[in-house]
Amino acid sequence: MAFLKRLTFLSLIITASFTASYAKTDTLRKGLSATTQIELIERLGNKDTGTYADSIVFSGYNKSLNDSYETFYVTNNTPFYISRLIIRFSYTNIKGEVLHEEEYDIQCLIPAGTTRQLSVRTWDKQHNHYYYKSRKPRRSAVPYHVKYKLLRYDVAITVE
Repeated sequence: MAFLKRLTFLSLIITASFTASYAKTDTLRKGLSATTQIELIERLGNKDTGTYADSIVFSGYNKSLNDSYETFYVTNNTPFYISRLIIRFSYTNIKGEVLHEEEYDIQCLIPAGTTRQLSVRTWDKQHNHYYYKSRKPRRSAVPYHVKYKLLRYDVAITVE
């Protein structure tokens, strides 16, 4: 029994000495604050709506018949990093009849004043449709038009 008490006491001393030898290190950078970007959002934001939705431009959409992904470009003309886009695409045939609507939640990082290519999984799982401005396929397929509506976007608060 005395041996067990000595062993327990010895293990406590060893644990305490290891704990004391590894001092806690502060790994946080000093002087970081997101307030500057929040102040910028408040200062530059549209006073009526607080948004820059018209400053986010979509272009260069493409999807050929056999593509599994739809690709497009997003230009961020806001003064902020964009970290997420929620977009509704509306797909119509040549007559303007709605074929499908899909809402996409896209995680991205688009710095202010830049353009990035994004892609989403296609709604056309059976590869029967192609975007009317894409290369016309050899086999029979249905051309379609696409319209988008930006529903929401997130601004990334970054610290430099």
